[in-house]
Amino acid sequence: MSPFACGWSTQGRNIAFADVSQISSALAAGFVPVLHGDAVLDHSQGCTILSGDVIIRHLAQHLLPEYVVFLTDVLGVYDRPPTHQNAKLLREIAVDEEGNWSIVNPKLEHVEKQVKITVASHDTTGGMETKILEAAVIAKLGINVYITKAGTEHSLRALKGEITDEWLGTVIRSSKKQLHAFTGGSGSEL
Repeated sequence: MSPFACGWSTQGRNIAFADVSQISSALAAGFVPVLHGDAVLDHSQGCTILSGDVIIRHLAQHLLPEYVVFLTDVLGVYDRPPTHQNAKLLREIAVDEEGNWSIVNPKLEHVEKQVKITVASHDTTGGMETKILEAAVIAKLGINVYITKAGTEHSLRALKGEITDEWLGTVIRSSKKQLHAFTGGSGSEL
């Protein structure tokens, strides 16, 4: 479902209009709507790119799903670019009421010096940085966000909400919400 064709628009790159009724109707009919980043009309710039990460945050705020999945080209959020030697996959990030986030698993020393997020020059939507910022807004709603690599067994499990100790990816959650999957609970408790 193209945001442009659905009439979504922005004002200064912020969502100005987003009719979620078509998406709600598709869900009610038993379909799984697939949305993506797209060029949309912008009331001040003429046109802009609306990131899929911003779209899913907006939908999460209106539809309040049990969880949200971001599929990427890497297994999740790392403490530095994943191509760097010794890059560590951050398994769990907690977000407090103010939107500040902290790494829960693994415990890292000197986190402020070790976590470095980069954005590829060709990525007009903000890359992993935008994903983390939008995921933090979603997590504040009490909705877990799973970030993992597309096309893997891990992505299939995330889409089903089957998060266990063997799952590889990053969970971003509210600091108020305990994550049972990494402490021996079942994925259905998420």
